[in-house]
Amino acid sequence: MTGVGLIVAVAGLVLAARSAQLLAGRGRPKRGPQPSFVVAGPYVRVRNPMLGGLIIGCAGIAMVARSAGLAAATAAGAGLAHLWVTRVEEPRLSARFGLAYETYLGSVPRWVPIRRTSRLE
Repeated sequence: MTGVGLIVAVAGLVLAARSAQLLAGRGRPKRGPQPSFVVAGPYVRVRNPMLGGLIIGCAGIAMVARSAGLAAATAAGAGLAHLWVTRVEEPRLSARFGLAYETYLGSVPRWVPIRRTSRLE
């Protein structure tokens, strides 16, 4: 289980790091119109890849450490993250970006990634 946990931890932390990099403006596509908010990389398939990556990374670390306490803390953190996203972050982003963000909300799931055959317009 340690090997699997290590893979899960690294994958989650890489996802979180790449998502943070995109939010900082690095690594975005240079061609085509740029939306006022990030719709590139993992944000095309899931709305919260940075938080999701951190949760996945923590779950992997809990697996490596074989720690039920860390697993429970990760689950509690995931629940709190969900509450924060739904009650604070999404309403703020809707107010800031309007219809463009509302369209994004209807097109991209919050936590579980989807496969896309084309990019969001």
